[in-house]
Amino acid sequence: MKKLIQMMIVLLTIALISCQKDEVITGKKNGSISVNIGLLINDHEVNSGLKASGPAENFRVTVFRSDGTVAILFETALEMPDTIELEPGSYYVEAHSNNNLPAAFNNPYYYGVSEVFSISSNMQQSVQVNCRLANTMVSVEYSNNTVNSFIDYVTTVSSPLGSLVFIKDETRPGFFQPSPLTIVVELTSLNPDGSESTKTLNGNIPNPLAGRHYEIIVNASLDPGKATFQILLDETAIPVEIVEILDLQENDDDDNEITEPGTLAFGELLITEIMSDPSALSDTEGEWIEIYNNSDRTINLQDLVLVRETTNRHTIGESIELLPGNYFILERTATSTDAPNHYIYGSAIVLPNTGAVLSIFNKDSEGVPGALIFSVNYGGADFTFQAGASISLNPENMNAADAASGSSWCTSTSAFSTGDLGTPGMINDSCL
Repeated sequence: MKKLIQMMIVLLTIALISCQKDEVITGKKNGSISVNIGLLINDHEVNSGLKASGPAENFRVTVFRSDGTVAILFETALEMPDTIELEPGSYYVEAHSNNNLPAAFNNPYYYGVSEVFSISSNMQQSVQVNCRLANTMVSVEYSNNTVNSFIDYVTTVSSPLGSLVFIKDETRPGFFQPSPLTIVVELTSLNPDGSESTKTLNGNIPNPLAGRHYEIIVNASLDPGKATFQILLDETAIPVEIVEILDLQENDDDDNEITEPGTLAFGELLITEIMSDPSALSDTEGEWIEIYNNSDRTINLQDLVLVRETTNRHTIGESIELLPGNYFILERTATSTDAPNHYIYGSAIVLPNTGAVLSIFNKDSEGVPGALIFSVNYGGADFTFQAGASISLNPENMNAADAASGSSWCTSTSAFSTGDLGTPGMINDSCL
């Protein structure tokens, strides 16, 4: 089994150095952090093609205050000075490569975040950020049986955000933002009379994980009936997942979709509005998230897991029934909104103003979230931001595929109870 790459960004020395400010005026001393970035890649990992995003010196580095507001941002690590001055307080550091695309070949995306640390005068400490593969890696191989039986073969792997086509000579790995993947294999054979026939195999990976390599091995023949392919996971701790696929030409009435156990299917809940940068209240008081029941049945929200990146996580601890077509507010405090249908998640989830990947999962098992229900990277392409306004999904795009795209979102224009702009718990403003 191949190993997935692990890259580490090491903040080797964080020195808290007294500044030469006039203490009579300021009353406090600043500290400063010194950041060194190291990239650790083994030869066999380089050969697997996982280094395509470039060295860590090109990573974007952001220092956040503990409330999620940005203290300082560097588009690349090369822009950072030897020391970065910070006021005393609590902070954490995020670092990531600048290539988080929906779907692309040779495009590993790396992300890491440190623990929260404190800066105070006359104190020294070190902080480490581990950057790991944060998108899903997929490769396709065709068995000798397939190569010898068919004159052409092509595999299309699709997510709600994008698709990649693996032709028969394609050797590059594909990378996807983590979301359910569908697999369509088209196999072309030559008949004795010189005409061509096509066989189609279908399947899916309902809950692909970030930092995993899914190797699709297509093994098919001209024999009628069932054909199989395997999806091998590139981590020994996870068992091999075998997907059995039916030949659609000869089994059109059979249900060939393979699902993973879980209460909710992907897209039955949507994230439809996010307030990450309130003006009327502080971030610690005024952040909130709106969700929408996109199914035709009542959904109980209890035990669902709200996750920001991989660092912030909250499990809903109350039995909450959400009717079809209704909105619900998950908020940081009771004063965040005046929405009657709301749940307080407290400080467990912090919403960076510049964006993050926000996801909802089914009930977890042994600390690992269940199947993905919905995910949106609200810091991705085409998302717009305005202080004091939420970003909201266009009411005309209430489906999982559109809801994951920044072009379907806009800043709100209607005022709500705090005086900021947004429509918590109600239909969103239209994006003109």
